[in-house]
Amino acid sequence: MFVLIIGIVIFFGVHLIPLTSAKVNLVERMGEKKYQGVFSIFSLIGLIVMIYGFSLVDDCNPMMADCDTNNIHFWEPLEYSREISFILMPLSIILLVAFLVESNIKRILRHPWLFAIILWSFCHLISNGDLRSVLLFASFGVYSIIDIVFSKKEVQSSESLPVTKDVIVIVAGLILYSILLYFHQYVSGEQIVEKNNLFFFLP
Repeated sequence: MFVLIIGIVIFFGVHLIPLTSAKVNLVERMGEKKYQGVFSIFSLIGLIVMIYGFSLVDDCNPMMADCDTNNIHFWEPLEYSREISFILMPLSIILLVAFLVESNIKRILRHPWLFAIILWSFCHLISNGDLRSVLLFASFGVYSIIDIVFSKKEVQSSESLPVTKDVIVIVAGLILYSILLYFHQYVSGEQIVEKNNLFFFLP
């Protein structure tokens, strides 16, 4: 659990710097390119340590003799958490795509990427009540909220874009969601859907 916490501190500690005046001071001392390089290196280190620390903690029944008792369970998966996740996660992935592609969704929402993380965190928290999951997913969710509140407002174009761009974002988001859902087992070790089910994308 200690390794997971260290990873969280490194990763989000680095990401909180741009929200303070410390970034300006660091850029003045190091230069923009060097700052971005150091930022990326520490972000990657934090992410790797965080993922590694998460994998070290077993998600098991604390009553079992060989279970890591550090992974305390605060709550069982909430009722209908699966159904809620099947509704919100596609929206999360659509917002992720909206961050990468110009569309009216991105024009209206200043931070589609951060809203995507918040939804992703929420879905995983209602489905996982163990300490390691709470630490990991709550950290991402809380950081995203802080970033939205304290980040500087960017000037957004007031001109509407063709609706076809929004359609592309939505379709691409749903396709990406289906792919991630299908291969979820290889990413997290937990199988969400049966692969022999033709309609695997449905709950």
